[in-house]
Amino acid sequence: MKPAARLGARRIAGALAAGAVSLAALAGCGSHPSAAPDRGRPRATTTTTTGGPGSATTTTVPAVPTDPLTGTKVSSRIARRPAVVVKIDNIAAALPQTGVERADVVYEEMVEGGLTRLAAVFQTVYPASVGPVRSGRLTDEGIADDLGHPVLAFSGANGLFLPVLMAQPVTVVDDDNYPGIFERDPYRVEPHNLYGDVAEMAAADHPAGPPPALWSFRAPGQPFGGAGSQAAAGVSVEFPAAVATWTWDAHLGLYLRTQDGAPDSSAGGHRLAAANVIVQWIPYVTSAYVSGEGPAADGDPIPKGVMVGSGTAWFFSGGRLVKGHWSRSSLVAPTRYTDDAGRPVALARGRTWVELPAVGAPVTTTP
Repeated sequence: MKPAARLGARRIAGALAAGAVSLAALAGCGSHPSAAPDRGRPRATTTTTTGGPGSATTTTVPAVPTDPLTGTKVSSRIARRPAVVVKIDNIAAALPQTGVERADVVYEEMVEGGLTRLAAVFQTVYPASVGPVRSGRLTDEGIADDLGHPVLAFSGANGLFLPVLMAQPVTVVDDDNYPGIFERDPYRVEPHNLYGDVAEMAAADHPAGPPPALWSFRAPGQPFGGAGSQAAAGVSVEFPAAVATWTWDAHLGLYLRTQDGAPDSSAGGHRLAAANVIVQWIPYVTSAYVSGEGPAADGDPIPKGVMVGSGTAWFFSGGRLVKGHWSRSSLVAPTRYTDDAGRPVALARGRTWVELPAVGAPVTTTP
């Protein structure tokens, strides 16, 4: 099969599977077990039944494992497999994207020119096609390093960034060292046309292991709460050259995403949505100059998000807002998310998006 035909087949198959997965995800919201995830390892439960005087039957039944990133029920095989972080283009020329709606966690980070790029984390589902895949940034070490040696997939990086990313506790997969994993769509404009197979990316991970849980999950039916909890029907996050808006849909139990004023949907026609949205303000510093994006491509500063330290975070879940904080001691340590009283924030089971605006960036909520 020719590359273009193979790519088309992959993307059609991925879109069809995405529909089934999206429907299953919507149907499953709020119906998951109350046990918090522990890296996906199932805990055995023991049931004892007494059959009569002096006799008893003891049966040990393994508990159904949960995915560490979403808290949803998965098979043991899925719970044990590695996370794959894929850098996804997010400018107008790259839309609609493929496969993003199937990510377990998505980070939106600021890049040059005040634009944004996505880092989509996959574990429960490995799409056959995801993209457009773009280059790595130094912010990505803060996103990937605490995921238990994940794959970090991107389309190249400049000479300054690549050695740093290669030195992280990740397996780097790009179109230079694994060219067979990636294909270009001849019907889209380069460089916004590179796609990859996530299962093939995952197969490159050595050593491979599951990610840890990134946050706590609350029991089904338990309302979202915390110090200062308040109703919030939506939130709008402003980057210098992009705006992400999330609107609570009580019927679906999800936040629906709008980008730059237009509904944000995948190539398969699925509206991007999340059970939880975290707005985590972080400092950005200049990591280099010159790149192919932004209004002054010959000299735009390339920002690096600093994800070690502490700062303000807002948590949106179940149509409510809890204001609090984030803190992290090192790149390989998990981020701790707490409310204003210092208690861990418990999110709904399902997909989570993490918005990473710069400290001081305006964020507007809808009551």
